[in-house]
Amino acid sequence: MPTFHYVAFDADNRKTKGYVEADSPARAMTMLRDKGLTPLKFSPVAEGGSARPGAMLSRLIGKGGIRISESFYYLGILIQSGHSLAKGLDLIGRMTTGRGSRIWLDIRDKVEQGTPFSRALEDYPRQFPAVYVGMIRVAESTGRLGAVLEQVARNEERRSEVQGRLATAMAYPGVILCVGLGAVWFLLANVLPKIATIFQASGSELPATTSMLLAVSGVMESLGAGVLLVPLALALGAVAAVRRIPAAGLLLSRMTWRIPVVQKFLLARFSGLLGFQIEAGIPLVQAMESSARAVPSPFLRAKILEARQEVAAGRPLDKVLEAQGIFPEVYILTLASGQRTGQLGPFLTRVTGIMERDVDNVLKRIVALAEPLLILGVGLVIAFIVVAILEPIFNLTTLVK
Repeated sequence: MPTFHYVAFDADNRKTKGYVEADSPARAMTMLRDKGLTPLKFSPVAEGGSARPGAMLSRLIGKGGIRISESFYYLGILIQSGHSLAKGLDLIGRMTTGRGSRIWLDIRDKVEQGTPFSRALEDYPRQFPAVYVGMIRVAESTGRLGAVLEQVARNEERRSEVQGRLATAMAYPGVILCVGLGAVWFLLANVLPKIATIFQASGSELPATTSMLLAVSGVMESLGAGVLLVPLALALGAVAAVRRIPAAGLLLSRMTWRIPVVQKFLLARFSGLLGFQIEAGIPLVQAMESSARAVPSPFLRAKILEARQEVAAGRPLDKVLEAQGIFPEVYILTLASGQRTGQLGPFLTRVTGIMERDVDNVLKRIVALAEPLLILGVGLVIAFIVVAILEPIFNLTTLVK
């Protein structure tokens, strides 16, 4: 289990230091807070070495980036421990390097000048999602800023873990595909042109497969390694077209909604944000709007925004979504149960966990099948190229005899 070194103030405002073991930085800071300690410096202990004071924030927020989970968690703890928001922002800004430091210090200056924290965050939309800014705005008006910042941090940490598992699952198939494409390019662009001179000198008729490969080889030889970027350029072009043409994006999202794993992924994203905001005290109508805008599907976003208008008019959420006819029955039943018991937020949080596990299991099965299929596919392509090269060579050998 990781070990963390800390320097903190105790209940009597005396400085103390020590070590704590926890499975994550967030858990370690919670343990310190439960002991009545306010962390001043907090850093992981390197294996075989000692901790560097201040290294945690530099590592988590450094290189110009901002890690919302750790930053907001630290701010939440400081605020709930009695420290001012400006002091917490100043501490993070001084312990951060690069552009991240300038962002935090600028936010600190605006807060000290009287600008609300949420309004200062709005000036950096790329670093701070609108859904979190909206929650912070409500928290400021209700006096629960520290608790909401801590909740935002926990939610962001959980979301990052899900994305990390997805990236890890797709890493190995991606490596296989890249290696396979590189091998095909090497055979077509380097090996085949050298053998082509032998074929041309013989004057014999080439098989159709060999002639086709020679044509492809000529194109690849003229383009060089840049030909490998053509599929990437086509994919980026398609993504850009979908983003710039709303009708195309809506049509694509409507088609992909019918895929069960995509549907569960999108519902988990929406339900997680909605349940999280409701538990934080955000009104349902406002939570629906901000959650919908954070969903990457234009089709689902449009449906949720339509439902929001009817919910604002007084209709129950489960009845509105049921009338739309696109949501699974079990999901509607969960919403109905949550509303009936007054526990809509916790019910949504639990169903989010279930759907995320289902998506994770499906992705694992897909990746498990994709690995041998990719290896087999690459092997068949390379075998086809080798046979197309060897066939005319065997024919030349026969003619020589």
